Amino acid sequence: MSDSASSFLHIGDIVSLYAEGSVNGFISTLGLVDDRCVVEPAAGDLENPPKKFRDCLFKVCPMSRYSAQKQYWKAKQAKHEKDKIADMVLLQKLQHASNLEQKQNETENKKVHGDIVKYGTVIQLLHMKSNKYLTVNKRLPALLEKNAMRVTLDGTGNEGSWLFIQPFWKLRANGDNVVVGDKVIMNPVNAGQPLHASNYELSDHPGCKEVNSVNCNTSWKINLFMMFNDHREEVLKGGDVVRLFHAEQEKFLTCDEYKSKLHVFLRTTLRQSATSATSSNALWEVEVVHHDPCRGGAGHWNSLYRFKHLATGNYLAAEENPGYKGDNPELSSSMDASRSSKRFHGERIKYKLVVVPHGNDIASLFELDPTTLQKTDSFVPRNSYVRLRHLCTNTWIQGTNVPIDIDEERPIRLMLGTCPTKEDKEAFAIVSVPVMEIRDLDFANDASAMLATVVDQFNAGFISQNDRRFAIKLLEDVVFFVADVANSGQPVLDVVMSKPNRERQKLMREQNILKQIFGILKAPFKDRGEDDGPLLRLEELADQKNAPYQYMLRLCYRVLRHSQDDYRKNQEHIAKQFGVMQSQIGYDILAEDTITALLHNNRKLLEKHITKTEVETFVSLVRKNREPRFLDYLSDLCVSNNVAIPVTQELICKCVLDPKNQDILIKTERRVPKEAHPGSVQGEYLGMDDYGDEDEVWLLWTDKTNEKQDKSIRQLAQEARQGNAHDENVLTYYR
Repeated sequence: MSDSASSFLHIGDIVSLYAEGSVNGFISTLGLVDDRCVVEPAAGDLENPPKKFRDCLFKVCPMSRYSAQKQYWKAKQAKHEKDKIADMVLLQKLQHASNLEQKQNETENKKVHGDIVKYGTVIQLLHMKSNKYLTVNKRLPALLEKNAMRVTLDGTGNEGSWLFIQPFWKLRANGDNVVVGDKVIMNPVNAGQPLHASNYELSDHPGCKEVNSVNCNTSWKINLFMMFNDHREEVLKGGDVVRLFHAEQEKFLTCDEYKSKLHVFLRTTLRQSATSATSSNALWEVEVVHHDPCRGGAGHWNSLYRFKHLATGNYLAAEENPGYKGDNPELSSSMDASRSSKRFHGERIKYKLVVVPHGNDIASLFELDPTTLQKTDSFVPRNSYVRLRHLCTNTWIQGTNVPIDIDEERPIRLMLGTCPTKEDKEAFAIVSVPVMEIRDLDFANDASAMLATVVDQFNAGFISQNDRRFAIKLLEDVVFFVADVANSGQPVLDVVMSKPNRERQKLMREQNILKQIFGILKAPFKDRGEDDGPLLRLEELADQKNAPYQYMLRLCYRVLRHSQDDYRKNQEHIAKQFGVMQSQIGYDILAEDTITALLHNNRKLLEKHITKTEVETFVSLVRKNREPRFLDYLSDLCVSNNVAIPVTQELICKCVLDPKNQDILIKTERRVPKEAHPGSVQGEYLGMDDYGDEDEVWLLWTDKTNEKQDKSIRQLAQEARQGNAHDENVLTYYR
């Protein structure tokens, strides 16, 4: 492609938009849990792009049609009571038309991919990280600037996603080619008022200015990140997320916290297949270094690279080992293979791999060296073997057998050093990561950060109604996320996990979502000093005014339940907080339901945590509620993987059959029916020898209000069949 053509903007290019006016900064987002668009001036500029530059990248897309999809959405939302069959037929036809329209859009997009964008044409901007379209809703006012229209990200896009691209300066006119670096006006087709970076600051994100649509003079500078023809699946590109797998040692390059400090290491796994040990802490974002700091693009063998740790945002680098004590060959010959020997070998490594907070640190630059003969200016294939050369020290990365966690009983973290000579065995496989896995990590990361702020608000003793509503919505999204079920408007607490998604369950633990969930379960009930009591009291949760908090806590327990389903490591992690869950049993927030699910098929945890106290708690719940589900919980605690546990069985039997707990049992008697035979009294209790064929079975029990009740089992069954809920419950309880 000629240089002149490459300076134009094309359909399929990936760009960032820099606002210039009263507010300067890149249009960005607040992560995957928030659909608002913002400009954060302090985050970075054209010379020093923001650290989270992935949040600022948009793909230029052609205009899509939405008329059939719009009709289908409207029909789906309208709940017609009459003529249901005709409605269903119509709905199916509309759905078919909607699907057809989506396919036509995809075909059209492929046809125009790579076409030069001209001023006056309509485009759409697809946010790369979230896969959502920048959309203006002309029916809603902006959240802060009330005379403006709201701008958000929309999953499917709609007619509000259509944007006219117009020149800011008069040297360009409609019909001219759009040049990369031009200042443009983004004018929504329907709203008719340009995209605007306002001066209004978000209260919950200090430093972030609202993006809305209003009559203004905001210009947007188009900066190219990657050309459409660089965006290939088979080539390593800036923005790709990869794992680096040391081929010889069969371990992933990982960054994680150990003793409150971040370390870079090769992580040992106990799994049979090392490649299946896919921790989210082993994900690295590739950055291809250019003269223009806002530029990415496809990587060549002669390019320079940075590797950004996805979970923490820090950069891979090499620096002098603080424990380095020189290379003394005499000492090494006398050392045995003990721990002190390994510690000594660590002292011989001059440079070791670390992470640094900023990408402009020269120590974070690396070159990739091919393991086969390649042209230096050819593309780096996405799944290839490479050796890593550290530019600053002119040394090559090498794996070692020196453990960082040397004091642990079973060390699993091996230090990485560098050596001056290139060795064949020190090769890493670049393992590409599916886009959906990255989005899952982004969502978990963002959700964890947002839930942490909710915990802080609870600890401070105040949470606003808006923040509480947002927290509930986020917890609902987390339930759907971990259960791997699409949100189609069904009640969240009824969501059933058909097949556990192990990777998402693992993210719940690794990205500290479970930690924040327990924070929400504990924080509202903490005493905040002499004058201020706790924000909530468990016994007051049933009050109508506390209904939102009760629902929030139920969602928390539902997240815990789905996170541990058939996953032993999470079960053990959650069981560390058993005391918290146990203290919240019986307040109708699903604590007992979660505990039973957690312990049911984990014998080790069952025997450890179920003692006389726990059984007595469940028995008191049976007495208080007279509900059969609490008896089901007790029966679940007797069994693990369809094998009876004698210790727990004995505990439960002793407790339930204790004379003081007789009131929770139902007594069975045989009595003479009303049409009794001569010489007997109706309703009289008979001895064993006096039973006749026509005698009736009667049940005697004590209800919630401590009053004695009795009824024949035949009458109970008849009334239960006629829809008497009370009698049906008594029969279920009796069973």
